[in-house]
Amino acid sequence: MKGAFLSLWVFVFVWLGGMAGAAVLDPALYVGSERCRGCHPEKYQGWSKTFHATVVQDAKKNPEAVLGDFSVPNLGFTLEDVEFTIGGHWQQRYMKKIGDDYYVLPKLWSVQSQKWQAYNVWSWRKMPYGKYCKGCHVTGFDPARGKAVEPRIGCEACHGPGRAHAEAEGAGPIVNPKKLSDERRDMICAACHVRGTDPSKTYYFPVGFMPGDDLGEHYVPNGKEPEETNTQAVLRMFAKWKKKREEGAQLKCDVCGIPGVAEERDQEKVDSMLEFCFGCHGFKNKYAEHTRHPASVGLMCFDCHVQQTKEIMNPGTQDIHSYGYFLVHKEKCYDPQIEKACVKCHADKGPEWARRTVESWGKPVELDH
Repeated sequence: MKGAFLSLWVFVFVWLGGMAGAAVLDPALYVGSERCRGCHPEKYQGWSKTFHATVVQDAKKNPEAVLGDFSVPNLGFTLEDVEFTIGGHWQQRYMKKIGDDYYVLPKLWSVQSQKWQAYNVWSWRKMPYGKYCKGCHVTGFDPARGKAVEPRIGCEACHGPGRAHAEAEGAGPIVNPKKLSDERRDMICAACHVRGTDPSKTYYFPVGFMPGDDLGEHYVPNGKEPEETNTQAVLRMFAKWKKKREEGAQLKCDVCGIPGVAEERDQEKVDSMLEFCFGCHGFKNKYAEHTRHPASVGLMCFDCHVQQTKEIMNPGTQDIHSYGYFLVHKEKCYDPQIEKACVKCHADKGPEWARRTVESWGKPVELDH
């Protein structure tokens, strides 16, 4: 047993040393995100609510994952055809198995508009999931076997295989992106957020890439300039993608559509909105203590945290394991002077009373996320 463990550890050290170029992947080196949860429960909790954790879901095992309205006539496919869903926050796509692979069906459901939209209508049968998409939607995908270690973007997708780390109770090797150079850290994200192909041009994702590798050795990005190396093109295009994502995040606050205190409220909608905020903010069980108001008042997050104009919003510093890093508001998106909102309900007390009251509270009740 000891010899087997040492062999495993040596293998991972070799991989960390730069021998990860081979496309063959050993599933025995992985443990899955559930195993990571045992030692990193807070990180797991944050990650479990991100797009990464929920990007692909089994529609047969979890029918609630399907958001589209399949009662629409002449849709072209039925709910019975759907075996897996992709996404669910902004848009949702659906997969059906045909032959030996899955294919994304030719319409997607827009979560915001609650409408169907055409998607790859003419080419969807020419784009097998295992060739065009799967490598970025799962963890540890080996095209040679056609299988993945985990059917979602798990912990090891960004940290690399974790068995040696887990079996050594945290003393074994693991990739910590914080300890990588800026370029190598960006490459972990760029592997799926920059479009391109593997060097053989067979797959539309970087076959054989492991966190910590030079992505340019495994990937040829679309839009590469003649004078650029693969690595230079990857980093340039990822910087462009990241900037666009950060600018786009400034608009996402509006999507929630959370009403203010004076508006009529549907309780089901209120509960849904609060769950949205609690995806990041962990004081759900101390909500009344956080707001300094009895639960019967029914305050919502946006009653006090009033949205500011988009011009003053800056990129945030949220924990990348958190739902907030991928979706919710950026730092300084909301006015920190919450006493300005008090007069909506306490018009008779005035702004000076509101300021003194809020200052007397000290630091808000808030848990790390």
